[in-house]
Amino acid sequence: MKNWLIVSIICIFCSTLSADPYFLLDSEMEWQEMLVPTSNGNFIREARPDEWERFMQQREMYLMEGELPPPSIFLPPELYVFPGKEGNPEWPDEACLVMAWGEPTLPENDYASAWVFQYGEDPDLRNCTIKLTVHPPAAIVMVSFGLTDINGNQCSWTWNNPANIPTSPPPTTITINTSNVPALGVNSSAPAAAAFAWNPAFDMSRVVSVFINETFHNAPGVFPPPVPGGGSTKFCWNAWDDMQITPNNGGGGGIVVNTKSFIKYSQPPVEMQEQPGMIIGWDEPSVFFPGQIIMADDWECRDERPVTDIHWWGSFLGWTQPTIPRFLLPKAFHIGIWTDVPKGADLEFPFSHPGVLIWENYCDNYVWNFAGYDKDPRGEMENEACFQFNQLLSQDEWFRQSPQADPLVPNVYWLSIAAIYDPDQPVSHPWGWKTREHFFNDDAVRIFGIINPDGTFWPPNPLVVGQSKFAAGAPVEFPDGVSWDLAFELTTNQRPPCHKLQGDLNHDCKVDLQDFAILASEWLMTE
Repeated sequence: MKNWLIVSIICIFCSTLSADPYFLLDSEMEWQEMLVPTSNGNFIREARPDEWERFMQQREMYLMEGELPPPSIFLPPELYVFPGKEGNPEWPDEACLVMAWGEPTLPENDYASAWVFQYGEDPDLRNCTIKLTVHPPAAIVMVSFGLTDINGNQCSWTWNNPANIPTSPPPTTITINTSNVPALGVNSSAPAAAAFAWNPAFDMSRVVSVFINETFHNAPGVFPPPVPGGGSTKFCWNAWDDMQITPNNGGGGGIVVNTKSFIKYSQPPVEMQEQPGMIIGWDEPSVFFPGQIIMADDWECRDERPVTDIHWWGSFLGWTQPTIPRFLLPKAFHIGIWTDVPKGADLEFPFSHPGVLIWENYCDNYVWNFAGYDKDPRGEMENEACFQFNQLLSQDEWFRQSPQADPLVPNVYWLSIAAIYDPDQPVSHPWGWKTREHFFNDDAVRIFGIINPDGTFWPPNPLVVGQSKFAAGAPVEFPDGVSWDLAFELTTNQRPPCHKLQGDLNHDCKVDLQDFAILASEWLMTE
């Protein structure tokens, strides 16, 4: 049996911050660095006996609902980082933080230990979704999670094993929505907690630490496997991996779509319904440089309103943090719009693909925000941070479509987006465009080559827009034969022809589930 606990905490919020609460810990290096106070003051440390006493006291004094476990005896923990080892079912197979405590000679009783994630400042954690993926062994009888504000006031959730969270395997994912506390009590988590405590003076906007506590029942015949890697001589242990606190820039899921302007075309990322903030897809590298691939996807244009704003989603290969250091950001993005070559019209490349580049923009004043984390269906990369990028075009840069040959048949175009880096800029985490499940027409396409009228193959010639042509490429499929698209949205500042259509809240000339989602979000904000 796997004798370990993986805790992942995703804090998703949209309020004004007094400090930066964002981080992700899932690699050996990241865990190791967090055991030493960082430049911003954030670090992980063993809980002190007096802190544990205060936690227990407040949990008992301010118990709002449920039943607390029997009293336990606190034992000082030892913390170290285990690099992970695959193939051993008793040890974590990924890098993790291990906490070990206790001795086999202890009398039969309940014993507890705890560790603390300490903030250097006091960030605002309101409107959060907290997730914990738990793998408790039979000897672990209780798991608690708590938050402490700058004045020492606390709130906490407690789950019993196996009543609330069954003994692993398989693991149990615990979810807490802080926008629903304290009103929902034990039901503010799923599965419901055994006990919920809330100090009326607790301030979620000024949290200074996260408190993780476990209780172990030492009894004859209960022998946990040796601690991973021989990092400690203690008797009982647990491990944590993939700890995250990330912002939410949208209403509940981390994906921001534009509802202030009018939507001209939209195919945003797809989130996992059971895990808000986790985006299904991967990033396709797209770099505007000779020898590199640029990505493109098709879209339909139903009216003559210009494209005035462009929004797209992407990641940086291997980058897991919810903020982007300046040295990682491209100096600009090349955005192009191409004509369409329908499927079967090109004998050499029989799939539909871009034809001629008819519009382009050198985008160097884009803005970005964190959108969530990737859930790669290929199983190749987990927890890459996904960002939304936004570009507002000047009026002289707007894309204006050609008149439709048939009013009932929309024009089809292709959008390409590629990161531009300085030649001497090291690209350790190249940018990639986020994929999404198939949405419109045919597959997204990897463009391998472009040919210009002068015979050059790269880059497209900005002086002869309308003459640079697609020369080679391949469709995006996973698995073979299954189409994948790219995540983007095109908006305009002009009303749609159907702007009087009642219920069309996102102005896409149809009333559908997206409109109901906007209505629900606005309803909640007015409550």
